[in-house]
Amino acid sequence: MDIFQVICLTLFLLLITYLRYKYQYWQLLGVPQLKMNFIFGNFFRIKSIHKAELFHEVYREFRGKANLVGTYIFTQPIAVVLDLDLVKSILIKDFHKFTNRFVQRKIGSGVRNNLFSLHGEKWRPLRTKLTPTFTSAKMKFMFSTVVVVARQLEEAFSAHMAKTPSGHVQIHDVMGRFTTDVIGHCAFGVECNSLKDPNVEFRRIGRRIFYPNYLSIRLRTFMLTYPVVFEFMKLFNYKEYAKEIDDFIVQLVRDTVRLREEQNIQRNDFLNMLIELKNTKDVKGVPAMSFDEVASQVFVFFAAGFETSSSNITFGLFELAKNSRIQEKLRAEILSVLEKHNGELTYEGMMEMTYLDQVITETLRKYPVLAALTRIATDDFKIPDTDITLKKGTHIYIPAKEIHYDPEIYDNPEEFRPERFDPEEVEKRHPQAFLGFGDGPRNCIGLRFGRMQVRVGLITLLKSYRFSLPEQTPTELEISKRTTVLVPQTEVWLKAEKL
Repeated sequence: MDIFQVICLTLFLLLITYLRYKYQYWQLLGVPQLKMNFIFGNFFRIKSIHKAELFHEVYREFRGKANLVGTYIFTQPIAVVLDLDLVKSILIKDFHKFTNRFVQRKIGSGVRNNLFSLHGEKWRPLRTKLTPTFTSAKMKFMFSTVVVVARQLEEAFSAHMAKTPSGHVQIHDVMGRFTTDVIGHCAFGVECNSLKDPNVEFRRIGRRIFYPNYLSIRLRTFMLTYPVVFEFMKLFNYKEYAKEIDDFIVQLVRDTVRLREEQNIQRNDFLNMLIELKNTKDVKGVPAMSFDEVASQVFVFFAAGFETSSSNITFGLFELAKNSRIQEKLRAEILSVLEKHNGELTYEGMMEMTYLDQVITETLRKYPVLAALTRIATDDFKIPDTDITLKKGTHIYIPAKEIHYDPEIYDNPEEFRPERFDPEEVEKRHPQAFLGFGDGPRNCIGLRFGRMQVRVGLITLLKSYRFSLPEQTPTELEISKRTTVLVPQTEVWLKAEKL
C-alpha cells in the first residue's frame, strides 16, 4: 500500500469516526432519535425544501412514544417537538428563550431587515412598532381597497368565462394574479393590473421570489443549515433573492414614498401607515422607522401576502369543488349575508360569515403554509419533567402539518370538514392543535389581512359561480418540493359554472 492509499484510508476512517460521533448527539443526550444511515445521515430523506418527508417519518415513528425526538439535517442536530404542551412552552410560555426563527446571519441593507427574518434584539422593537398597523380597525381601513381589486377579479373572471365554453379555469394562476393586485394596491399603492395582463412586472417579480432556480433541493438546504457555507457562497455573489428583486422593491418604494410626501397623498393602505411611522419621531428626534425598514416591511408584506393567500384560496376552492354539500352550505351563507346588507360586500357583513371562516381554517389545517415552525434556542432550556436540557443554539422544529393530520387530534384527518372549527369543537382540542398562523408572540402578524383577502376572494367567486372538478384534475393535489411554503406542484384546473 503506497503513501497515497494510506492517506486516503486515514481520511476515510477519520470521516467515518466523525460522522459516527456526530450522529450520536441525541443518544448521548438521552433523547430518542430517528435511525440514521451510517454515512449519509438523512441526506436521501430530504426530498423537499420544506423537509416534509423527514417530519412525517419522525412523527409516524415516535408520536405517543416521546415528547421530543432528535434527528439531523446533514450533520446538524435538530429537535422535533411532538408534545403539544411542549409546543406551548416553546411558542408562548418560555418564548423568551426561543425568539429566533433562523441561525444568526449578518443581514445587510435592502429588503432583509424585515420582521420575518430579524432576530430577538432587533425583532422585538420592530414588532411593537408594526403591531398597531394590523389591528381590526386598520383592516377595516384597508377593506375598501381590497374590494376594489375584487371587482376587477369579478370582471376578469367573467371575461375569461365568456371566451371559455368549457368553463375550465386555471384557478391557482387567477388567484395569484388577484392577490398580487391586492398586495400591489395595499403594500405599494399602485395598480399592478396582473388580472388584465398576467405578464406584468409585479407578477414576474412575485414568482421570482417563490419559484427561484435553485441548483438543487439538498444544496439549498445545505446552505441554510450551515451559516458558514452561506457566507462562503456570498463570495461567489450568491444571494437569497436576486439583485433584480431587491432593486425593484427598493426603487418602487422610494418613488412611491417620494410622490406621496411631495403631493401629500393619503391612501387606505399599508404603505400609508408605514410612511406615518417613518415621519413620526421620538423625543430625541429619531424616526420610528428608517427608509430601509419601510422597504423591508413592504417586501415581506408582498412576499408573504400574495403566494400564501392565493394558494389558500386555490386549495379551498379545490376542496369545495370536491364537496358540493359544503360548497352549497357556504354559498347559502354568503348570499344570505349579502342580501342582509343590500347586496353589498361590507366589512361587517364579511365578519358575519362564520362558516366561511371555518372553511378557511379547515383549508389551512389540510394545507398549512409551512410544514413546520422553526425556532432556535437563545438560551439553555430544560425540558419540563425531564433531565434533558436543550443547549443554546439548538435547532427546533414543530411539525405543524403532521400535528394537523394526527388522527388522535382530528379524526379522519384526510376528510375536509369545516365543522371541526365550530367553537364547541375547538374548545375540546388543545390550544396548539392548530398552527396555521403559528402561535405566540411571533405568530403571523398579517393573519387578519391574510384572512381578509382570502374571504373577499372566495365571496367574490362563490356568490356567482359553482365549482366542480374536471376530468383532468386529480382528486388529491401534489405539493411542490421546490418551494419553502406549501403550494401546488402543478396547475390546478377547476370547472366554473355561472349561477
